[in-house]
Amino acid sequence: MDEDFKKHDEIYEGINARVIQHEYDHIEGVLFVEKLKPLKKKLIQRKLNDIKLGKIKADYKIKFARV
Repeated sequence: MDEDFKKHDEIYEGINARVIQHEYDHIEGVLFVEKLKPLKKKLIQRKLNDIKLGKIKADYKIKFARV
């Protein structure tokens, strides 16, 4: 819907579709890890735990949730 509450239907492909879905997921509170298959999630579990515990280094400012 636009600013006048007029409904629009559009189809997007490629990177535009991914960006729109990514931003919509933010609005809905969906994390990318929730979309992973169980095997993939298991493979990156250690990295996810390090992120959760703040054991990562980044060139930009990061805010961590209290665990």
